[in-house]
Amino acid sequence: MFRKPVELAKRSYFHDIASVFSSNVFSLITNLLLVVILSRVLGPEYYGLYTAILVIPMLVISFFQMGIKASTVYMIGSGKEEDNSIVSAVLTVLIFTSLFGIIFSGVAYFFVSTQGYTMLLIGLALLTIPMRLATIYAGGVFLGKEEIGSANLMNWLTGLLMLLFAAIFVWILKWGLKGALLSLLFSNTVVALLAVYKLSRRYEIKITVRNPIISSLIKIGVVYALSFLVIQLNYRLDVLLLKALSTPAEVGIYSLGVSVAELLWQVPLAISIVVMSRSANSTDLEATNRSTARLLRISLVLGIAISFFIVILSPLIIPLVFGEEFRSSILVMQTILPGILMVIVFRILSGQLSGMGRPEVALKAFVPALVLNIVLNYLLIPTYGALGSVMATNISYTIGSVSYLIAYSRISGMPIKEILRFSKEDWGFIKRIRDRFHLEKNK
Repeated sequence: MFRKPVELAKRSYFHDIASVFSSNVFSLITNLLLVVILSRVLGPEYYGLYTAILVIPMLVISFFQMGIKASTVYMIGSGKEEDNSIVSAVLTVLIFTSLFGIIFSGVAYFFVSTQGYTMLLIGLALLTIPMRLATIYAGGVFLGKEEIGSANLMNWLTGLLMLLFAAIFVWILKWGLKGALLSLLFSNTVVALLAVYKLSRRYEIKITVRNPIISSLIKIGVVYALSFLVIQLNYRLDVLLLKALSTPAEVGIYSLGVSVAELLWQVPLAISIVVMSRSANSTDLEATNRSTARLLRISLVLGIAISFFIVILSPLIIPLVFGEEFRSSILVMQTILPGILMVIVFRILSGQLSGMGRPEVALKAFVPALVLNIVLNYLLIPTYGALGSVMATNISYTIGSVSYLIAYSRISGMPIKEILRFSKEDWGFIKRIRDRFHLEKNK
């Protein structure tokens, strides 16, 4: 069995969560500014087309990453294989999944409405697939080694470059939809090359299909891939259905409202990344359960507080920042908040179970929710448009997240009441985070 060498004392949860959270907040700001530029310059119709053309590549990426990121975290954390062999296997798989992902996406475009798109636009969207997969795979290596800083770099740098390229191509040069897709492609390409460079400097990489770890990575990862695909379908399929059953402008209104509301996920996303990395390397399951439950409760409180401000401030901010033509997004944003809050439960708990090698739990919880989501979208969109999709999404998110909570309770042995019941220790946890920030600030 290969184990990592003994390192310096492990950083605290507070340090890692604060690090990921600060990276996510930076990305949140750059993504928000990006949405402002794209929505202002492109308008509802072309912003809707931009969102819709990326649905297929994003869904294909969800599947063709093959759960490699999560399985890499698990394999490196378990220490059962040598790191050089794992990284070599990861990059070998990247070559094939990138090729198949592009081919599959290209074929898929023939089965959906491509009205408003040129072959150049579709080609630009397809080229983002290998770049995005490279960044995702490399992130699995960094998280498996608990190198949170390197994983953070892949996150915030992509957002920053995307914003800079969009400012040049979309805002200054007025290249429209083509400029938006070029911004996405160039930003992901730079970060992908940087990620591969960092790996090549640290590990002895041999690209060969004879690497026996490849089969292990895929075998473990395929369930991760299926579960992640189902979850992404729950998140994104409504955009395709809305485009098919409604208008591009309606897609733009819906996409903007949902994008802003999903900013609530930044806190639980930061926490889930750290929880997954720690769970893969943890030997104290009971302590991990307690920490995960505590982080879930704190995240829900923060989510509810942020939701309150979104409801109050969105009627003022949306027209001012994005323009009067996006005023209809206000109701979308406010109405979808209950579903967004429910997904916080899933995101926190799934971090632990994914790190423990239990991706099938998400699959079982969200497949029924996905089926219901599709049915409700078909029933509600023709009558209610974007709001019909919001209603379907809220119901789907709630059912999937509650099902996952029940499954987590059974696996962890913690009653649901115990998972959700606040204690004095929760607020002590917050106080320690605050004290940590004060300490760092005064150094």
